[in-house]
Amino acid sequence: MRSLSVRARLMLWYLLVTFAGLCVFGLISWGALHYALLQGKKTHLQGREDRLLTFLSDNKAKGDTSPLDEQLRDFALVTHEGNLFHIHHADGSFLFPAEKNPDQPTPDWLPGGEDCTQPIYSTVILDRQPVLVLCHIIQLNGQPVRLHLGGSLEEQFEILDTYRKVLLLLMPGLLLLSALIGYFLSRHAFKPVDRMTRAALGIGIGNLSARLPVPAAKDEIQHLAVAWNQLLARLEAAVSRLSQFSADASHDLRTSITVMLATAQLSLHRQRTDTEYRDDLDKIVTECRTAATLLDALLSLARSDNFIHEVAFKPINLSDLVVHCCRRVEDLAESNGILLDWHLPREPIHIEGDELLLQRLLGILLDNAIRYTPEHGEIRAEISLIDNEPTITVRDTGIGMSEDVRQHVFDRFYQADLRERKTQAGSGLGLSIARWIANAHHAGLTVESTPLKGSVFQIRFPATIPTPTLEPKEQALR
Repeated sequence: MRSLSVRARLMLWYLLVTFAGLCVFGLISWGALHYALLQGKKTHLQGREDRLLTFLSDNKAKGDTSPLDEQLRDFALVTHEGNLFHIHHADGSFLFPAEKNPDQPTPDWLPGGEDCTQPIYSTVILDRQPVLVLCHIIQLNGQPVRLHLGGSLEEQFEILDTYRKVLLLLMPGLLLLSALIGYFLSRHAFKPVDRMTRAALGIGIGNLSARLPVPAAKDEIQHLAVAWNQLLARLEAAVSRLSQFSADASHDLRTSITVMLATAQLSLHRQRTDTEYRDDLDKIVTECRTAATLLDALLSLARSDNFIHEVAFKPINLSDLVVHCCRRVEDLAESNGILLDWHLPREPIHIEGDELLLQRLLGILLDNAIRYTPEHGEIRAEISLIDNEPTITVRDTGIGMSEDVRQHVFDRFYQADLRERKTQAGSGLGLSIARWIANAHHAGLTVESTPLKGSVFQIRFPATIPTPTLEPKEQALR
């Protein structure tokens, strides 16, 4: 069953439902017909009883003084029902017919022993034919007698048998018809899916802007098409950012390598002073740091996506963390003419976290602040308690960012206008990695910024960090 196509399974299910429906319809209709025929026969027997009583009553009204058995015989002859017409006395002896003859049926077919105060119907076999028998106690000449009236069910059973045969003969044809209808219905129902499949086969990495056709009907297939188009839109955006990042990264790496190669070749081919050699080496070191920054960002992102780094929580003094990270970049800030300062609380504040990852997080924020703060600007790192939550704040007086940039600044590979940055190479990965590290520590990473006035990044740690149950890959994709 599982190896069959959806269309074939849909047709089989339709065939199965049709078969079950035909069976239920046949049973119910046959039962209804059987009940109606028996009720009609019962009504007929009740009418015979009424005619008998009316016949005897009319004779009495006419002053007929003939014996009762003679009147009953006359009734039987007039109605032609004498052989299915018996009356017994209360002691069980025959009232009619008074004497047994070869033409009379044996009394074994008559049900006995029932309380027939109310009419009782039963089915017996008489001369190999089904007969419906009415048993009822009536009053004749003031005496209770047991009346048995019988009616043949042969005609009714023939009707039921014919109806059953018709149902059995029609069922294969109806099943075949339902199979054909099910096939064409499934084929028609899956036409939108076929169109979507053909469209999907034509979509590749080179034309991600193409979309699947959306059916007009508001059904599950339309929802599926809309969902796939939304997925394609997200994929197109991600591939576009990745392509842009690859182009920028390739350009930056190629530029750094070209500069280092040209500087080294010139130093080898020309006689230079010690000062000139030192300047060339400084230039090569700067370009190596630029390339190393980009490669380090790529490596960190790959680790976050593939669960390589295992987060190891331990007690951390935030003051020590901030001082260590600031001292690492103070020379870089000084070389760019930027004042770097930090503010620590009087009492030390401790959290549970991974020290290496938090150094990486704070380093990214400080590096961004230096990169986008002009000369004579200021950067300040602060530690505080906000609503009893340990918080690290990094403020700068840099170029700031617009609201549109602020909403996308944590997206992977996202870069604002590249003309806004200074000489350092940007990768669009740093803040994405920073968000991943913050999520790994159940911390919130937010930014407030005003164009040309600066930005404020805040890391708010929970008062108590629960045992990490991390899914870095999923979090990095947000």
